[in-house]
Amino acid sequence: MNVTVHIFSKPLSYYSNNFNFALIGKCDKVLLQQDACYDQARFAATFNQNLYMLETCSIARGISPTDLVTLIDDLSWVDLLVDSDKTITW
Repeated sequence: MNVTVHIFSKPLSYYSNNFNFALIGKCDKVLLQQDACYDQARFAATFNQNLYMLETCSIARGISPTDLVTLIDDLSWVDLLVDSDKTITW
């Protein structure tokens, strides 16, 4: 089974006009970094599983993840990428 990590760095509204959400499969993983962290509730409503947030970005922005978002450190981020078949940065 192919697993893709989709990396978002902006709020979901930035992508919604030009983004096909069907590109993200059920087994794919979504990683929030930078300003995408501010919009975690909307990402969680759209992708209710396999949703991750970088801890460094969370701390830098003073954001605590919701229950649907898994906070990961830099080493776990590397593991997430190594364990996937490919990554796409949007």
